[in-house]
Amino acid sequence: MDVYHTPAAALDSLVARNLLPSSEFLAAARRALGDLAASLRERGGRTAAQPWRVLKIAKGGSEGRGTALSGGCDSELVLFLTCFKSFEDQRVRRAEILSELQTLLQSWWQKPIHGLSFEFPRQDRPGVLRFRLASLDLKHWMDVSLVPAFDALGPLNSNVKVKPVPQVYSTLLNSGCQGGEHAACFSELRRNFVNTRPAKVKNLILLVKHWYRQVCREEARREVLPPAYALELLTIFAWEQGCGKNAFSLAQGLRTVLGLIQQYQHLCIFWTLHYGFEDTAVSCFLRQQLERPRPVILDPADPTWDVGNGAAWRWDILAQEAGSCYERPCFLQAAGGAVQPWKGPGLPRAGAAPHPIQQDSAQRPPEKNHSLHAVCPRTGGRRPSGPAPGPSGAASIIPSTRGAASDLSQIAAKDLDRFVQDHLKPNPQFQKQVSKAIDVILSRLREKCVYKASRVSKGGSFGRGTDLRGGCDAELVIFFNCFNDYKDQSTCRPQILSEMRAQLESGWQDPVPGLSLQFPEQTVPGALQFHLVSTALESWMDVTMLPVFDAVGQLCSGAKPAPQVYSTLLNSSCQGGEHAACFSELRRNFVNTRPAKLKNLILLVKHWYHQVAAQNKGQQPALASLPPVYALELLTIFAWEQGCGKDSFKTAEGLKTVLGLVQQHQQLCVYWTVNYSFEDPAIRTHLLGQLQKKRPLVLDPADPTWNVGQGSWELLAQEAAALETRVCFRSGKGTSVQPWDVMPALLYQTPAGDLDKYISEFLQPNRQFLAQVNKAVDAICSFLRENCFRNSAIKVLKVVKGGSLAKGTALRGRSDADLVVFLNCFSQFTEQGTKRTEVISEIRAQLEACQQEMQFEVKFEIPKWENPRVLSFSLRSQTMLDQSVDFDVLPAFDALGQLVPGYRPPSQVYVDLIHSYNHAGEFSTCFTELQRNFIISRPTKLKSLIRLVKYWYRQCNKMPKGRGSLPPQHGLELLTVYAWEQGGRDPQFNMAQGFRTVLELVSQYHQLCVYWTVNYNDKDKTVRDFLNRQLRQPRPIILDPADPTGNLSHNARWDLLAEEAAACMSALCCMSRDGTPIRPWPVKTLAPVICSFLVLNCEFWFPVCRQGSGSFSSRFRPPTPRPPAGAMGIWGSHLYSVQPEKLDELIENSLRPYEECQRQIHDTVNAICAILQETEQMPPTISVVKGGSYGRETMLRGNSDGTIVIFVSDFEQFQDQEKKRDEILTKLWLCLTECQFTRKMPAKMEVQKSPSGLTFQLSTRSQNITFKVLPAYNALGLSEKPTPQTYRELRRALDMTKAHPGEFSVCFAELQQRFFHNHPRKLKDLILLVKYWYQQCQERLKGLSHLLVYALELLTVYAWEQGCRAENFDMAEAIRTVLGLITQQEQLCIYWMVNYNFENETVRNILLSQLRSPRPVILDPADPTNNVSKEKACWQLLKQEAWSWLSSLSPGQSPGPSWNVLPVPLFATPGHHLDKFIKDFLQPNKQFLDQITEAVKFIREFLQKNCFSHSRTKVQKIVEGGSTGKGTALKTGSDADLVVFTDSLKSYTSQKNERCRIIKEIHTQLVACQREKEFEVKFEISKWKAPRVLSFSLKSKVLNESVNFDVLPAFNALGQLNSDSPPSPKVYADLIDLYKSSDTLDGEFSTCFTELQRKFVVSRPTKLKDLIRLVKHWYRQCERKLKHKGSLPPKYAVELLTIYSWEQGSGAENFDTAEGFRTVLELITKYRQLCVFWTVNYNFEDETVRNFLLTQIQRTRPVILDPADPTGDVGGGDRWCWHLLAKEATEWLSSFCFTDGTGYPVQSWKVPIVQTPGSCGMGIQPLVNEMFAFRSPRTRNGNARRDFWGSSGSCFLKNPLAVTVARSTLLHPSSRFSDSSRNQDRPVLPRPARWTLALHVTRLPRHTRAHRASPAPSFFVNHGVFST
Repeated sequence: MDVYHTPAAALDSLVARNLLPSSEFLAAARRALGDLAASLRERGGRTAAQPWRVLKIAKGGSEGRGTALSGGCDSELVLFLTCFKSFEDQRVRRAEILSELQTLLQSWWQKPIHGLSFEFPRQDRPGVLRFRLASLDLKHWMDVSLVPAFDALGPLNSNVKVKPVPQVYSTLLNSGCQGGEHAACFSELRRNFVNTRPAKVKNLILLVKHWYRQVCREEARREVLPPAYALELLTIFAWEQGCGKNAFSLAQGLRTVLGLIQQYQHLCIFWTLHYGFEDTAVSCFLRQQLERPRPVILDPADPTWDVGNGAAWRWDILAQEAGSCYERPCFLQAAGGAVQPWKGPGLPRAGAAPHPIQQDSAQRPPEKNHSLHAVCPRTGGRRPSGPAPGPSGAASIIPSTRGAASDLSQIAAKDLDRFVQDHLKPNPQFQKQVSKAIDVILSRLREKCVYKASRVSKGGSFGRGTDLRGGCDAELVIFFNCFNDYKDQSTCRPQILSEMRAQLESGWQDPVPGLSLQFPEQTVPGALQFHLVSTALESWMDVTMLPVFDAVGQLCSGAKPAPQVYSTLLNSSCQGGEHAACFSELRRNFVNTRPAKLKNLILLVKHWYHQVAAQNKGQQPALASLPPVYALELLTIFAWEQGCGKDSFKTAEGLKTVLGLVQQHQQLCVYWTVNYSFEDPAIRTHLLGQLQKKRPLVLDPADPTWNVGQGSWELLAQEAAALETRVCFRSGKGTSVQPWDVMPALLYQTPAGDLDKYISEFLQPNRQFLAQVNKAVDAICSFLRENCFRNSAIKVLKVVKGGSLAKGTALRGRSDADLVVFLNCFSQFTEQGTKRTEVISEIRAQLEACQQEMQFEVKFEIPKWENPRVLSFSLRSQTMLDQSVDFDVLPAFDALGQLVPGYRPPSQVYVDLIHSYNHAGEFSTCFTELQRNFIISRPTKLKSLIRLVKYWYRQCNKMPKGRGSLPPQHGLELLTVYAWEQGGRDPQFNMAQGFRTVLELVSQYHQLCVYWTVNYNDKDKTVRDFLNRQLRQPRPIILDPADPTGNLSHNARWDLLAEEAAACMSALCCMSRDGTPIRPWPVKTLAPVICSFLVLNCEFWFPVCRQGSGSFSSRFRPPTPRPPAGAMGIWGSHLYSVQPEKLDELIENSLRPYEECQRQIHDTVNAICAILQETEQMPPTISVVKGGSYGRETMLRGNSDGTIVIFVSDFEQFQDQEKKRDEILTKLWLCLTECQFTRKMPAKMEVQKSPSGLTFQLSTRSQNITFKVLPAYNALGLSEKPTPQTYRELRRALDMTKAHPGEFSVCFAELQQRFFHNHPRKLKDLILLVKYWYQQCQERLKGLSHLLVYALELLTVYAWEQGCRAENFDMAEAIRTVLGLITQQEQLCIYWMVNYNFENETVRNILLSQLRSPRPVILDPADPTNNVSKEKACWQLLKQEAWSWLSSLSPGQSPGPSWNVLPVPLFATPGHHLDKFIKDFLQPNKQFLDQITEAVKFIREFLQKNCFSHSRTKVQKIVEGGSTGKGTALKTGSDADLVVFTDSLKSYTSQKNERCRIIKEIHTQLVACQREKEFEVKFEISKWKAPRVLSFSLKSKVLNESVNFDVLPAFNALGQLNSDSPPSPKVYADLIDLYKSSDTLDGEFSTCFTELQRKFVVSRPTKLKDLIRLVKHWYRQCERKLKHKGSLPPKYAVELLTIYSWEQGSGAENFDTAEGFRTVLELITKYRQLCVFWTVNYNFEDETVRNFLLTQIQRTRPVILDPADPTGDVGGGDRWCWHLLAKEATEWLSSFCFTDGTGYPVQSWKVPIVQTPGSCGMGIQPLVNEMFAFRSPRTRNGNARRDFWGSSGSCFLKNPLAVTVARSTLLHPSSRFSDSSRNQDRPVLPRPARWTLALHVTRLPRHTRAHRASPAPSFFVNHGVFST
């Protein structure tokens, strides 16, 4: 069926025989689709909430158009539904309807159509339901798409020439649809357009589609090629324009179509059969469509659908294929000549160079000054003889000029990358020609010129890699030895140029075919200009040759020129850029090293620049003065460096950023210090002079004298502004693309004296915009005051502006502000959070009303409501799109009342605050007015300094840190105020000095302790004590002057900020003109100062503002230095900065509660529990249980939680708890209150009752624990464990009360407590670390629930159980494991079966329901209804924080070591999900495996080449074994062997003797290999402890995956292995003789047989290898648990047992994994009977081997012989602790992984547990089997007789034809044995006994052996003698 090899005359026959679809299949498919259509008409929509009905059904696709190909085709059933009244309706209801259609479709296929099969493929197309109909032999199939659509056309006239009314298309265009989104609505028009063509045209379409199918055989390739429908339309166009007849040559037609494909870059094809230029909207749209990148092929039915889509599809692949096939037989005539294509308007001419496709004048789209009516075609033209479009339907073609095809404004943002690739990248063929030409030119100049060049540099855009397609520039900079300085150039240059021109004119003899050399007018002095032109490729290059002085010399890569180079340049009195050519190499390297995508962006910017220049050709003065295009290149690099810096980015964002900078050209100040800097005085003076010049300033990074920004930028700025609203800057959602955040000048590059100007130009917000915002905010505040809660008792007291806007420190661009709404419903601080949702809802409603009712001068936008507790809105400028303010609306308690000037809050306000708050700054919104007033009264210049510091902070915040968050911005504001106060309070200070002082303070953050006493002081004891505690915290300390609970420097990465500060202090902005650093203000930091505040516990004292404060009273004294009671000590700065090895120290010093405090708490709790049990006020109490963190012994130092659960006898069932709860809580409250006031307790006690419950707090010096008091039903009764009945009652109670799952979990508090008590102390320390981390996350992140703490505790226990179980472990590994699990929260599924399991049906149903719920799932081990991990949003926030800490815990880029723990345990995975479990968690990463393969290949080749290079010893081969070699490697950590066979090892014994010598040499070469090659993986050689052992590891640099290799020298016993035959028996005979004659261990020489071991496994099916992975993973878990109890059997034994299970039990490539897994575990439980071996490599033919094997299989069970080495019994009998593994297997057999989807157990395969010589193909059967069953006592272990028949009762081969069993005689003095194959009783041999077996061994005939399943030779028994 190959088109190319079919003769031209035979193409018709090819179509008829091979390409037309099967008529039988088509008939069956059409019957099926007809039946489906009828079913849909009848049943559609009757069950939906909003019924829909089918109006009509249209058939489309290739089957509907009559162009279906043989084999596979497509069909479309378009359902026009009544529920769609417009195009927009489709988007709203389509998903719902598709879901219902799928249900109807499945119901319809309940009655299958004869001869067809039905399947659902992956649904990857939105808005479409796809299914496949296939013939039963699968040779023919049809992909059917069901498409619900709006009936846009209504009933159609049968006359295909009638156009739809124009309103149809104008409505379509107004719907805001994407291109072709609603194409299905026009399927009837599309079908008719093709279907009415002659049969032969459809045959030509089939031929073209068949050719297309040949080109894109791979599915992946098809995704990037244009759709086949585009080729159908192209074929119709070719036929219409070139033929139009019913009969024609298929070869000619195919040749024409392929010619058009070759010229795809010029194609522009459309028809006006159904739409045209009459309607204004359609006409305007069509003109835009026809300006799109070529090819353009518009769908004749839907003008929005460009099926050619030149910006999206890879037409170049088709064009390349089309151009390569013209010499094939299909295009050769019988006479030998080439088939010629058709000729016609716009069609290609054979042999002609590509040219723009020209259209006939009568078929052009009407221009603006012409009539918009369709024009008639030319008279006399050929018309189709069959039905065809009329005059208005003639296809139109448009000439494709470069401007039209390349108009940037018409390219969608997502298509820009494809646009660059297709239209802007230079022609590679032309580049090769130019390179060759340049080499020829330079070679001639070197040979012929009198003046000799030292070297040549290629510059210009060609040299920099930024050359555009079509035309570009190049510089050939020739460095001559005759130039000793810059001045020499002017004297010798004219003579050199003249000579070079003469040589070029005389020597250019067409050295490069197709390339011509032309000399234009010479316009550049000191240079020789010429053109290199390729007419055929439509490309040219302007080349400039420049003879210059070699100023820089030969530089090493990355080296800077010496400063003298530039000082000499500056002293030469040159003009700016006069000698720029001398630095061309630096210029080239600066650009050339950039990422490829950045160069693509440069091409796009340059294309836009040329487009602007081309559009303004008439404006010669403006055009001539444009800045050079090189300035745009540099500007693009600057934008990328400052705004992105990544190799991959969105091109539209980059382009918009560059054009934004062009518009700000009057402020541009861009330069680099990569080659020159401010260090040299001469250069510094020059650069400072340059920076004073008029903007724009863009300095060449290679030549500081050249300001390439000189020129007129106005025209570019105008065009840049015009482009901003075009489609190239619109995202797919229709929103504007956001540029990168880049200033036109950098702070670091701004001279210190210009900082005020910098702030004024770039940082101060626009005054007009600020006035508009303030006006709008005042109106909004008034509206809220008047309208919020109008019909409610709640009233708005006041609305206050906060944030930077209110303080007067807002930055230009995007700023922040708060709108704090004070309400009368909050009477205290703690109430602020209670009604928050209700309050926010009301405020939002009023904000929306305000938005609708009022008109503002700014845009008022309220975002979608995602969090009901958060409300925000933004005000944006209508004209300045980058100016906006984001407001947070915050309801608050009015703690201050009405403020008046000089107001100071009463001390009681702060006392209440201190008693109410839980975390720092929790209620700071209540003090917004004080915060605002503190800043707003400051001088204007100080606010400017604050802006500068904030801007610097924002730049720091953009740096990729990944290790925690920077300090809050408000803290930097306060630090700036403090610096100014201490620096002299001058209102007109030096800005650089102020900035330098703030940076200096940041760098000394370790000593900072700053606060003010303007609003609070020490007069009140509570406040004084609190301040004492605050000031004992670790430095830095910056207290909020309005809120003493807010330490604005706590838990932040000041160290990162200090690094940036140090860098900034050495930058130009902090340097004076002479290069010396700016001196900061003299803020005293080195001695104590008497002042109005006191700094505690600190070597350095910082004086603080005295405004509004007197001195502290004598009662406020610095306490004696001692360890802080409740603080985190030295660790408080940030957990992420703690070194991994210091984590234990952190826990010991800062997280564990003090023992004394614990004892006081314990004594108090015990006393309270005793009182509660003894009191008469209470109902009888059964018991009191301590729960929560306190009860679980996981309480943190500082604040923690606990529960006191009181089991009351009045509660007889779960649901009773709700009935008397309030009454009992009241009694408890009275009892506890009495206790508080009458009993003296070791710890301070405070009781509090609220509607939410009863709590009491116990406090000691450094410990506060809040206990919830919970009366509960005693679910356990007197038993220690719950019964299934308990959980049945729990389920019933939840159903009856409609309570939330887990609501009664308090009833199981004792079980929860017991679960944790059984675990070691260090595990609880790990829990403390996790909880402390979570506390820090809560402080940084809003919305983290306290309920998640218990889930994290359980997750930590799970990680320890699955990954370690040791009492002592590495804390860093442990925390990495927990954090790793948190990052995989989408897969977490964790539960325990210590208290419940799957045996009871109710519990099983509860568990199954829980395990099917969305992840994460972490079930309470005491209560299966309680999923403690429901807070999905919190988990997402935690995931990001976990990544942050993980990155700080891991050195370098590699992930640090952690335990191997999966997010879902194997035992919790249902059997039907095991395949997914293997794929998700066990299969190693493919990319990592590829990297390992590459690395191992290199290492093998390196060792083979270099080992023993100076001796006669040679490496024969190196073989990879182990898991990676066999293809059974696990994801996290696998093993492998590298077996090195050398010719010096002549025997097995020499392998032992020479091992050390060989390993020593291999180690030396491995170290050399490690130095020589940088791998994609980490290559680590283990420390060389034993001279007989060598290993190394290959670890992923990104993933937590690694492979550990053992390097093993071995004797090459097998020689060159033949893949078809087993090894010679002599190999094994020699091995056996050595084994018998010496103390050789079992399998000691198995390395010699590595190839056989690998081959045995690697050839197995993929799914079997996955089962091996699963078993190995299970084995690993057992090994981790049992390693201290004994030595488990080797992992290889379990691998072999898995293969044996599959061979005997299944043998299928696709099997049930759970069944296979169960079979392996059942075999392990029967290990005492196991006897397994194979005869694939050795067998019973050779006498030595036979005798040895018969001995081996009589050994103590289990016996599992290595299939490659008969001496290796990996079963090992009693050598290994199989009983431990068997015990684990027995427990596992009841786990969830052996249940199906309904919860019922899966069955195992029937597998014999014993192999015998007979079952392996030997005829020594069955009586020899009897012999093995009744071995003498010497060969049996302590068990009784072995059952060799196993569970299946048979040990024979499954194929009875393969074995012949003869009557055999077993002789014994007292008994005869019957044939054991007949399930008869077998008499027991008396002991002692001598018995004899008469055998005659005969080889089976060859033809019999050929049919045997086993590859080993087979025997059957006659007679002979065998005795023991």
